[in-house]
Amino acid sequence: MSDVSIPNVSLREKIKKSTTGWLLILPYVFFTILFWLIPGIWSLILTFEKWNMMSPPKFVGLHNFVSIFKDELFLITLRNTFQFIIVYIPLSVAFSLFVAWMIYKARFGSTFFLISFLLPYVTSGVAYSVIFNRLFAYDGVVNVFLRKFGLNIPFFTDPSIAMSSIALLVVWKIMGYYSLIIYAGLQAIPPSIFEAAKIDGANEGKTFFKITLPLLNPAFTTILVFAAIISVNIFTEPYLITEGGPFNATRTFVFWTYKTAFELLQAGKGSALAFVTAAISFVLVLIIRKYVEKEIEF
Repeated sequence: MSDVSIPNVSLREKIKKSTTGWLLILPYVFFTILFWLIPGIWSLILTFEKWNMMSPPKFVGLHNFVSIFKDELFLITLRNTFQFIIVYIPLSVAFSLFVAWMIYKARFGSTFFLISFLLPYVTSGVAYSVIFNRLFAYDGVVNVFLRKFGLNIPFFTDPSIAMSSIALLVVWKIMGYYSLIIYAGLQAIPPSIFEAAKIDGANEGKTFFKITLPLLNPAFTTILVFAAIISVNIFTEPYLITEGGPFNATRTFVFWTYKTAFELLQAGKGSALAFVTAAISFVLVLIIRKYVEKEIEF
């Protein structure tokens, strides 16, 4: 058995390759440090200070965090967030799965339909928030039509349904993107698996629930992680449509952070709120990965 010669790589060549790699990633590292690391460290320092952006900051320890958890707005905002989650996550997953499955089964035009459903995702959040605010207003097109049937739904003015109404709008916006993820997951499943199930006598429904859905676990995990992060960090729609109202019914953590830092000029408390928001997102992602994510092998 002949020996296989392994070419020796000189130290100079190793240094050259290493230098080239560092030069290629240097712009990314620079912008990461400039726009993420430095602001992040500064924001963390601000959480322990009281600062109105004009006078010198004053160290207050954990006072900002204590004031957040003692504020009645914390429970209100947490309730609003979970109300959004209850409506947004099930509907977005269900509609996205339905759209992706229909496109996957389509014999022609799948790319066209996929792009059509994806268009709302690339639409400006400001633009569609303004449009839907007018469409679903008391004198908007939707309620004018509903009055013909004796109905009048206060989508954004009733505290009990305002957050759910916003969740429905976000479902419409994000559904195409989630459908794309599920569609990619469907295409990754080897056709031989479906053929084997058909040979074993499994019908369409049994194949879908026993084979397709379990094999889509990576796609569902990805969607749920994205959905959890969006649910906690939603801002544009509540800010532009309801301004956190009525009666704080659509106040979110990011909206509260914005109001605290840039309107009340409480930069320290605003930074603390940002870290609390990040912590809630992190906990939700951990829960999803622990109880939903599974290792799938084809």
